[in-house]
Amino acid sequence: MTETHTILTFDSPVVLVGGVPDPVGFSAVLSEWPTIAADSGVHAALEAGRKPLSIIGDMDSVNDLASLPADIRQIKLSGQDDTDFEKCLNLIVAPLIVGIGFIGSRFDHSLGVMNALAATSNQSDLLLVGADDVILRVRGDIALRLPVGKRVSVIPLAKQSFIASSGLAWPLDGLHMEFGQAIGISNRVMDEDITITAGAGDGYAVIAPFDCLESILGQLTKS
Repeated sequence: MTETHTILTFDSPVVLVGGVPDPVGFSAVLSEWPTIAADSGVHAALEAGRKPLSIIGDMDSVNDLASLPADIRQIKLSGQDDTDFEKCLNLIVAPLIVGIGFIGSRFDHSLGVMNALAATSNQSDLLLVGADDVILRVRGDIALRLPVGKRVSVIPLAKQSFIASSGLAWPLDGLHMEFGQAIGISNRVMDEDITITAGAGDGYAVIAPFDCLESILGQLTKS
């Protein structure tokens, strides 16, 4: 049986919280943005002083649903064919979704998150924040300003071709990337204004060090 729920639509960015505690990530992301919790992420959010508007998931990792504040909307979705992160992406529409607490702990969970970035039809900008890295899901072209010398990796979400790039130590011009064939680990920023012109493909992830978060957030939320 298919479960249907109202899509949660926001005009502002949304902070989506997973179950990996990350106080540094919380302190770096604006507190006034609405917060949504993915399953046990509700505990991480409350411990960080943020009360989510909603909790989404199969609720198998929540300690006691009845003890949660009554004004947190509970959206229970059963099924093991998708993760709680995917369940959230299926219901949230926002200009930007910033995920905290999804990467950097269990490697299998991080792989599941990367799979979700490849599989989701969600068209929002998606930025995941970890203790060491930030991951931006990209479909199409992108222009970013990053400090010269910073590590930046470009990882295909399945298959992705590139037409051109600028500002990188190793250009992406004419490259085709595919898992099991070629990926772009540990490129480097040579000019603070970098551009990537993408060809056909499934999208890609741009991975940069955590200390680039403030800059990337500022560029994604610039009006």
